[in-house]
Amino acid sequence: MKRTKNKGAGRRSLCLAAAVILLFQIICLGCGTAEETGTMTIGDKGTAVLEMKQRLQKLGYLQQGSLTKKYNEKTAEAVRAFQRINGLPETGEADAETIRKLYSDEALRKPRPTLEPLPTPGKIDPEEDWPERDEEGYLAGEGEFFYENDEAGQWAYLSRNLQIFIRRGEEKSIPLEWFETEILTRNGETFRTAITDPEHPGKKFRYPYDISKDERFVLGFSDDFYATRMADKETVGIIIREGRIISDKTNSRTGHHLPNLDMMAQYPDGRLEVYECTEYTAQELVEKGAVNVFSFGPILLRDGEINELLYTYYRSIEPRHALGMIEPNHYFLLSIQGRNKDSKGTMLQRAAEMMKERGVQQALNLDGGNTMALIFRGRMLNKLATFKKRNFVRTVTSLIGIGYTENQAE
Repeated sequence: MKRTKNKGAGRRSLCLAAAVILLFQIICLGCGTAEETGTMTIGDKGTAVLEMKQRLQKLGYLQQGSLTKKYNEKTAEAVRAFQRINGLPETGEADAETIRKLYSDEALRKPRPTLEPLPTPGKIDPEEDWPERDEEGYLAGEGEFFYENDEAGQWAYLSRNLQIFIRRGEEKSIPLEWFETEILTRNGETFRTAITDPEHPGKKFRYPYDISKDERFVLGFSDDFYATRMADKETVGIIIREGRIISDKTNSRTGHHLPNLDMMAQYPDGRLEVYECTEYTAQELVEKGAVNVFSFGPILLRDGEINELLYTYYRSIEPRHALGMIEPNHYFLLSIQGRNKDSKGTMLQRAAEMMKERGVQQALNLDGGNTMALIFRGRMLNKLATFKKRNFVRTVTSLIGIGYTENQAE
């Protein structure tokens, strides 16, 4: 039997297909990409949305982390907050006026939830007269000068090229105790690093005060504790010691875990610079002239600005330890005690705000907790922290130090 084609049915099928395509196009036009519409709103997507969200994130209106190209309700909330703080109608839509303001130099950041400032420790005022000092405050003659007053919480060291001032602060209402160490250098005096077993880095663990004594450091302090990550077969981060690359493996992206392996590089001209973990390779840092690179993180301060991550993450109360630079050859070390009855510890936001108040421009969080050790001529000044009902300081395989003295404490 011969079949005949149903031409009417075929035409109806074609019409239906065309209608579906037209409807799809209308829907797409309705939600459009951000590049195709003058005002961005919920449902839009595209590169322009992503760039806008990156700008909102930089100004503190969106949390740190990965961003998508989609304009969703969280995006609208951030836009409304930006509009409110910048005196614009709160529509939640990114119209031309909002975009102009967002990308202008007059765009206002989202106010940060800053903490109540802590009292500044008192000025070091020795009972005995200071030795003669030159116009920059260094020792005028040869030799060295020590000052130690445990009761007042004040320690100092002077030589021709090095000044160290350590002051203990406290706020009993929290309770919190901390040490602020100011370090000034000239004529090539700089930080040195000690490794317990240079042939096998990360293998020989010793108490930090013993390492400091053996190295004859005036001031020694714990670093990035890379050896434990190495021993546990974890990602170590970029580690360079005295120009030697010990590890060149780091995270694939910056995160908000601890440690996130952000870095601090030390340069021969007295600079300390901080970088995100993926910013440079180990070889690139060596080629840039880095002598030492410490990897722990996160960055606390970069060019005087507090890391936005600290207002969302790293909120736990712990002992903290951070190294910073006010300007080349002028450094600030913050050591916050914790895990004991006299000092609970603090969050990283507090540490960053304290350092910013002291004029620090670049700062990196080092390993705190029971690793933290602040050692002045061989004697550890900080109290032992408690962990799992034990009071102790961790053994380490490396240390940062500065100065050289045979006058080590008994």
